[in-house]
Amino acid sequence: MIIGTDLKYSGSIRKMICLHSVVIIVRLQEYRNKERIIQEPSFIIRDFLRMTWIVGLTGGIGSGKTQASNAFEALGVPVIDTDLISHAVTAPNGLAIPAIREAFGDELIDASGKLDRTKMRELVFTNPEARHKLEAILHPLIANVTMASVSQHSDAPYVVLVVPLLAESPQWLNRCDRVLVIDCEVETQIERVMTRSQLSREEVMAIIATQATRDARKAIANEVIVNESTLEALNQQVRKLHDFYLTMAKQSPKAGEPV
Repeated sequence: MIIGTDLKYSGSIRKMICLHSVVIIVRLQEYRNKERIIQEPSFIIRDFLRMTWIVGLTGGIGSGKTQASNAFEALGVPVIDTDLISHAVTAPNGLAIPAIREAFGDELIDASGKLDRTKMRELVFTNPEARHKLEAILHPLIANVTMASVSQHSDAPYVVLVVPLLAESPQWLNRCDRVLVIDCEVETQIERVMTRSQLSREEVMAIIATQATRDARKAIANEVIVNESTLEALNQQVRKLHDFYLTMAKQSPKAGEPV
């Protein structure tokens, strides 16, 4: 049986796998009977064990992801932000701090006990090996905390999962039922980030260069919000999509429900 072979879930999720193993076996047979093509075991496990429908929200730096997620939250939609979770696990006494300290030394931990993000950013931008080492520490932790958070909203029609680097992260794509991309012109991104972060144009362009291109993000999108206008214009687009997602979520079976 394929249960658990390619996933790293938290303890609560692993318990769920055991509890629903019979349902999984039965529903796998139903999938085969319907001649549905299943390419990845992770898709199967996620489909049966998720507690609610997941909309992945992404966009480049300065695109307006936070404004969009705030708009969904104002409509009562649970929002889970992987970037906030990343900050939480690297805060003082965060789950990732011991492993980061062991891998990179005390010089990457500041006086308060949290990750020194400035130093780490400088290191990983110039050292791919260090970046991979950091990702190997953070990604499993963030994934576990994220999916545990999703499981806490089992009664919600859907949740919004904010993943800034969704286009670069197939493991997150596999967990999403729909992908919403917040898009704007690169020049708009640069102006917004320079205004809010006091970074130079060159610094912002360097960050953008490390991210997926607009075309790459739109290639994975089911829906795209163009955020070049006012906040109200963005909110209107979010409200329309909210109604659309509610309708689609009602038509999608949750874990343990018949297909």
